[in-house]
Order: sequence, then structure tokens, then C-alpha cells
Amino acid sequence: MSAPSCETCGKALSKKGARFCSRACYAEAYRLGIIDNKGLFKKGMVSPNKGRTLESWVGEERAAEIKARMSRNSKKKGDFLRTLNVRGDVLRKRKISRWFHEDVVEGIVNVLRREGWRCYILSEYIKERRTPDAILFDGKELVALEVELQKRWKPSEESMVRRLSDLNGASSFFDRTAVVFPRQGDPLEELVPRLTEEARQKKIK
Repeated sequence: MSAPSCETCGKALSKKGARFCSRACYAEAYRLGIIDNKGLFKKGMVSPNKGRTLESWVGEERAAEIKARMSRNSKKKGDFLRTLNVRGDVLRKRKISRWFHEDVVEGIVNVLRREGWRCYILSEYIKERRTPDAILFDGKELVALEVELQKRWKPSEESMVRRLSDLNGASSFFDRTAVVFPRQGDPLEELVPRLTEEARQKKIK
């Protein structure tokens, strides 16, 4: 009888009754469909709890317990998150990411300026009162340009486009919002022309 092997990667297993060699392989098994948990929420599924309050879902007593536990967890995470602001390796990654982001914004704006668009580059924003990365004007439309780097932890592109469009639209200042999603590390000479074309033509309803 052959030795059991990991169902995800095929690595030989030493522990009796085990199906996977690591937590990473266990998590990958869910993604590949090797393990099926009917209670696991997957991308694209419509939440059955959408529009409902926590209290209406689990009751007021249980909701208070959950909120208290979440509050305790948040306080614990606060100390760790604050340490990231002084770690050299984290700050270097943030700088590189920010520089790449600025290069993409500037590249798109420079292309459109040469075509006669009036463009204004902006920088930071205040939460829920949106200031886009740049304002573009071709003589007819006033466009809010948003550059969102692709990150594993970010929401779906569809939800980000919807949120940013709603925030910019709330001002009644812009005709539309154009959101582009560059991947950090891609050559700018190839990336900027493609994203510029998207910013020029993409219509957000």
C-alpha cells in the first residue's frame, strides 16, 4: 500500500489520517473544489444577509456579544498596525508602491495633455469625501481619474469602480469616473498607453 500524499500538491504525508501537508494546501483545496463547505461564502455569491442588521440576523443579545468580541480584537490589532509605521521594510514597500502609482497617474495625464485635454493632478483624499488622483477635461467631459493598484487584499474591481463612481458622483461635479487598475512592476512604456486608452473611453454608468 502506497504512502498517503497531499491531495493538493502530492507531497508525501507522515501523519496518519491527514489529507493535506500544510495549512496553505488546505486553503488551496477549498479554492480548487477538493473540499466543499456549503457554508463557505464564495466570490460572486449573493449574501443572504444583505440589507439586514446583525441584530435582526442573530438577535440583540448575540449581536452585542459579537460586537464586543470584534471590538476587543480591533484593540489588539491596533498595537501591531502602529508598529508597521516604524518598520523600515514596510515603509520601503509603501514608498515603492506610491512612486509607481504616481508614475502611472503622471504618464496618463501627460499623454492626454499632449492631445489637448486640460488635466489637473491631485494627491491625497479625505475618507468618504473623494478627491480623485487627477481631473481630466477634453473640452466636453469632466472626468475623475482613479488609479487603483492591483492588490490581493482589495475588493473586486467591479465594487471599487461602483464605490469610487458613487463618491465622485455625489459632488455633481464630474461627468463620469474612469478607474484603471495597473499591476505594480509592469513596464510603464507598455502600461501607460493601455491605461490611457481605458481612461479615454471607459464610461461608468
